[in-house]
Amino acid sequence: MENTLQFGETIREPDVRLLSDMKDVLADKEWLRSAGDFELYYMYRELSRTESDLQRIRKAGLRYDITVIPPARLGKEFVKTKGHYHPIVPGAKVSYPEIYQVLEGEAVYLLQKAEGESISDVVVIEAGKGDVVIVPPGYGHISINRSETTLKMANWVCTSFSSVYEPIRKAGGGAYYLLEEGFVPNSNYLSVPEIRRFEPVEPELLGLERGEDMYELVEDLEKLRFLKEPQEFEEFFGEVFEKN
Repeated sequence: MENTLQFGETIREPDVRLLSDMKDVLADKEWLRSAGDFELYYMYRELSRTESDLQRIRKAGLRYDITVIPPARLGKEFVKTKGHYHPIVPGAKVSYPEIYQVLEGEAVYLLQKAEGESISDVVVIEAGKGDVVIVPPGYGHISINRSETTLKMANWVCTSFSSVYEPIRKAGGGAYYLLEEGFVPNSNYLSVPEIRRFEPVEPELLGLERGEDMYELVEDLEKLRFLKEPQEFEEFFGEVFEKN
């Protein structure tokens, strides 16, 4: 198939996100009514270069995925992921985090922290090839391809939970929509704060060299323990935000 991905020894067909899957979270409803339906982006889950890597990753309770987002305009809005939150870690008071790395193209990550029907914090991070972005506990997130080229990005995440899509779907999208003229607040929320702009994290925080593929963390998955036990890494997440 056209969108088959070969990653080392792994050959994977994608989960496909269609425009119809996104109808509740888009800004341009007028355009949507006559847009028809088509494929937007492709998600390749549980990748590994070798069978031994796969068993090591599974034993660690982690998963390595790749998402491919071709350039597109959804009416006035740039193509984006559906957006989701992560649930609270059982027995803790924080939610699961996630990390992303841009493999090709350019990404705009929108992170938002909810308090009821209001948003207490919004962070935007622009990232290019090789950049690493950490989604800390407590934040929902949306990935946007604003460029004219395909965005290919990887993520490491814990396998102990399912993502929570309903709050963003119910609100008609994230706290802001990225349109041609820039970010526009989503009026479905009671209130949204001004955007704070952060830089990608220093790869050294994860034990990586600059530009190194974060898949290589498969050789030392202990460095990703913060994805499973974020309650034990409060200082680490504080350091991530203090550097911005």
